[in-house]
Amino acid sequence: MPLTDAQFEQYQRDGYVVVEDCLDGATVEAVTTRIESYVRNDREETGFERMLEPDVDADSFEDGDPVRKFEGIDMVREDDVFADLVHDEAIVDVVEQLQGSNLHLLRSAAMLKPPRVGSEKKFHQDAAYYPIHPMDHVTVWIALDQSTTENGCMQVVPGAHTDGLLGHEAVEYDTDIAIAEADYGPEDAVALPMDPGDVLFQHCLLPHYTAPNETEDWRRAYIASYMRSRSRFTDENPPEWVDSYDVTGESFAGCV
Repeated sequence: MPLTDAQFEQYQRDGYVVVEDCLDGATVEAVTTRIESYVRNDREETGFERMLEPDVDADSFEDGDPVRKFEGIDMVREDDVFADLVHDEAIVDVVEQLQGSNLHLLRSAAMLKPPRVGSEKKFHQDAAYYPIHPMDHVTVWIALDQSTTENGCMQVVPGAHTDGLLGHEAVEYDTDIAIAEADYGPEDAVALPMDPGDVLFQHCLLPHYTAPNETEDWRRAYIASYMRSRSRFTDENPPEWVDSYDVTGESFAGCV
């Protein structure tokens, strides 16, 4: 179902809205099971990236591999479970309400916090990774496990998407960036605990972070970012890894 008027207004005002019970249990189970098969190396990814927790000895981790994330548009090209997820009507209907009927997928990723060793993701804006205009793509964050403050649920700064794109700097490793232009702390953020099947729709300029996983359980989520099909690069030499995938409606020449 599309957003209610109150939910739509919250997204415009605060830069996010959580839709509870957006996905059914069968969908969540299918996606979770498929991710587990990649973590345990029962299935092999070919065109998309696997990143382990950088400070963890993989040989000493007993619950599969200490995977921090799987990422790449090829996740949906290669795997029908992920393809079905990004086309799920419960998600696409809401994104169409926010972005219109012509949609491309900009990002596909499984974001995992392994038990005890899942690291934090510092405050950042998703838009900082992508030199794309208009800067209003929607990040869809799908809870696959119970997401709590103890295991690293999403935390956001309501309304701060209206401040525009802030300066970021690289931290720890090349693909990790954090806001350098503003001093955000936990006291500025609102924690968003979520149940499996709850879905967060988030503006790409909204500052957010996730804390470490201090529990004995995985905290798994799937991210699908949607942009308008007329989106264009603002950089003459955009990153080679930026890709897109047609989801619904028309595509247009010269666009991402």
